[in-house]
Amino acid sequence: MRWPVLEAAEWEELRQCPGCGASWVAVWPEEIEAPPILCRPHPADVRRLKDLDRASTMRAYCLARLAEHLGELKEGKQPCRKVRCERRRLHGSNYCLEHLIAQHFGRELARLGSGANKQE
Repeated sequence: MRWPVLEAAEWEELRQCPGCGASWVAVWPEEIEAPPILCRPHPADVRRLKDLDRASTMRAYCLARLAEHLGELKEGKQPCRKVRCERRRLHGSNYCLEHLIAQHFGRELARLGSGANKQE
């Protein structure tokens, strides 16, 4: 990865494509020795890592990884097993999508705790 670094943190970098100038977030997975996960940042005009919406930025990656393990991400009829969560479980899981993302990738990447849907 030889793109210029705009800002670096412990496990993340904000990099700039030398061709088009677009910003990308490079996240280096802690648990595996692998190339970085590259994502377009949300909001798109972010220039500092502190302004990054991590849940929106990493969502496509999280969904793709879960789909690799579960197949199609489809809701079932049973409720999520998390206490006070009224969302429906995904097929092949005991949890709804948001709690599954929280469990596998960290709560900061799930869309939990927003307004009336606050579940934890």
